[in-house]
Formats: sequence, C-alpha cells, structure tokens
Amino acid sequence: MAGTSWLGRYIGEALGVFLIVLFGDAVVFAAVLAGVVPDLITVGVAWGFAVAIAVWAGASLSGAHFNPGVTLAMALRRRFPWPQVIPYWLAQIAGGFLAAATLTSFYGGLIDARLSGLGLAKGAEGSQLVSMIYVPYAPNPGMIGIGPAATAAGLKALEGWSKVSAWQGAVAEFVATALLVVFILALLEERSVNLPAGWFFPLALGVGVALLVVLAAPVSMASLNAARDLGPRLFMALTGWGRMAFPGPRGDWWVTTVVPTVGAVAGAYFYD
Repeated sequence: MAGTSWLGRYIGEALGVFLIVLFGDAVVFAAVLAGVVPDLITVGVAWGFAVAIAVWAGASLSGAHFNPGVTLAMALRRRFPWPQVIPYWLAQIAGGFLAAATLTSFYGGLIDARLSGLGLAKGAEGSQLVSMIYVPYAPNPGMIGIGPAATAAGLKALEGWSKVSAWQGAVAEFVATALLVVFILALLEERSVNLPAGWFFPLALGVGVALLVVLAAPVSMASLNAARDLGPRLFMALTGWGRMAFPGPRGDWWVTTVVPTVGAVAGAYFYD
C-alpha cells in the first residue's frame, strides 16, 4: 500500500464496499425476492464471505477500512491522517451506492413483482418488506414478533415497532460494531501469539462478521457499517423509495448509520 496514491486508495475503498454490498445484499435480495435462502446463519456466512473477499481484493490498495467507523477509529487511535477521513468516507459511500445500482439492474423486475404481489406501492407503508433488500432496519421487517411477516397486514399485526424499540436496535448496533473493531484490532495485534498470517486475516475477519450478523440481524439487520447503509439508502432516495430511504419507516435511520460509527470508535478505545 506504501506506493499507492491517495486516489488509488479511494478507489480501493470504493471497491471494497462495492464488493461487500454486492455479495452481501445479493443474499438478502435472493431471500426476499425469491425465497431461496433458508436461514439467518446462511445469510451471516454470506456476509462474512463478502467481507473476506473484499479484504482479499482491496487490502493492498487502501488498507481495507471499508467502513466509516473503522476509518474514524483509525484516525483517533492509529494515526490515520485526518485530512483523508472525509475522502475515505465519500469513497466508501460511493461503493455502496454503485452496488445498489448494480443489484437493481439485475433484480429490477423481481422487485416490481414482489411489490405487486404484496399489493404495495414503492415507498408506501409496509414496503419495508421489500426495501429491506437495500438497507437494514430496526426491527428487521422479516423477523419481528413471533415469526416472519409475509404481507403488509402481517407486519402490522405482529406489532413489530412495540417488540423492538429504536433504542434496542441502537444497542445491538453499538455492541456489535464495537465487537467488530475489537476483533479487527486483535487480529492486527503484532504482540499476539495468535497473530494470523496475512492470507488468513480476511477469512478470520469473515468468521467474526458472520457471527455478528447472526447476533444482531434479528433486531437491527446488522448494519455494522454506515457506508453499507448510506450508499444504498441514497440510491433508494433517488429511485422513488421516499421515506423508506429517509428517514426510514419510523424515522430511525440513525440507528444503522450513526450508531455503528460511534460503536466502532468505542470498540477501538476499549481495545486500547
């Protein structure tokens, strides 16, 4: 990475988030639109592999932050240059945006068919049952109450808002992202007797991500990453999803954007 220009590093960050969202969200697209993914563990493993592939592909370009919270934590605790924080954030968000656009080019017809099958208009109340393919919500629209909600009426009947509060979602995101950063720093700790070989680091990180997704996804869909959320959310805002993009179904977009960033910083301070 020492010989890479800052422009090259920005491209590396955009590429990494693009791959994470492309492959991670693809599993959610398949689950929601085609019903082909059987369980939450499968989704977690898919997100873990998505992160591992992104790190393998982009670590030599940019250092593989791929997450605004990680970038901020590195600036605060690991001497990452402050003038590069905002450019890294913008590159990360751009990667998420491009991944959402790419997935839509694949699945556009299925998205429309799913909305039609549920009797929902894009952006209308209840359409989070479909827009969850792009961004995480708290509570998880597909796993609230006593079981999955297959229709907009079922979503209302399960009273998901009362079963998982915004603050419960925030706690899940804070703790899970803090643990993510602790895990990253532990894997990078040169004093550790368990310091992984360079090629093994992405796989070990992917295992950690998979477990965190299983931990937090039933509550908040396990954002863990503001760029993974904001990039697709901006794409949604430009393609007619209305309040499903901003401010979210119940105005709590901050749960999956701001809170993970704060949690990442807390994790770095805790580790140190």
